[in-house]
Amino acid sequence: MAAMDILIQLPMPSLRKHGESETEELSNLLGDWANLGQGGVDLSGLAEETSEDDVPAYLASVIDPDARNGILTSLQAAQTAASDLTETTRRIVDQGLFQLMQRARYSEENGGHFGLNLDAYVHFTSPIRRYPDLMVHRQLKAFIHGREWVHDADETARLAEHCSEQSLTAKRMEWELVANAYHVHLMRGGRLGQEASTVDSTSSDGNVDPSITYNARVVGLRGPWVFLDLADDGAVSGRMHLRQLGGKERLVVDEHGLKVVTAEPDHNGEHRTVLTLGQRFPCRLRGLDIWSGSLDLAPL
Repeated sequence: MAAMDILIQLPMPSLRKHGESETEELSNLLGDWANLGQGGVDLSGLAEETSEDDVPAYLASVIDPDARNGILTSLQAAQTAASDLTETTRRIVDQGLFQLMQRARYSEENGGHFGLNLDAYVHFTSPIRRYPDLMVHRQLKAFIHGREWVHDADETARLAEHCSEQSLTAKRMEWELVANAYHVHLMRGGRLGQEASTVDSTSSDGNVDPSITYNARVVGLRGPWVFLDLADDGAVSGRMHLRQLGGKERLVVDEHGLKVVTAEPDHNGEHRTVLTLGQRFPCRLRGLDIWSGSLDLAPL
């Protein structure tokens, strides 16, 4: 944000749990830091006298409601402020915030639900969809009928870790399969969105039709690569090497990953900006990089 001169204040994360004061939160954070460094720092004087019996066991790992409300209020204020940004800048901010979000994981501990602002949360749908759904059905039935838990804490922890890993693996496979389907479609001359066509516009020699172009969005600048979202909807993306932009002029990505600039300064000592993150960039499909599985794009 600071590198882009955007005056939006994002909320500071809080790890304060139910029943903790701000002093105790600070004490716990400093204690973790001291233990990691094995510095043997005595922080006992910072702790306040509290009774753990005042907090139900199922809330022990849940963020304090006041702290959670403060974060949500700050996020709403940041969202309102972001609505006044230009399209390009807003796209960069949205992309960055999305990438910072943590993926949901199954756990044997109740962590509440931050987005829904709930102290306790468990999700389940049809028991034939996911194994965690079946586990929740079993546990609820056992609770309703006053029977022993079907899955004890240790087994629940083990299964939660396993299901989280399998869920991520399945999601990655889904992303790869969808991307490959789009790649085959485009390599055969297909179009995207409203420009979709059943006509195979691949040339007779098997090369991609150069007349098909895209007003893509620059969504990433990393190393020697420019990453482009072809339809600006997150569905299909590709990459382009910096050498295709600079010709004989060497280009680099700036230290913040926000601009592509000339490696050598001009006569005024400035590095000319060639491309900026978030801008639209007309490009064409050059082919498919088999090794990376990415669409190979080129400027018009």
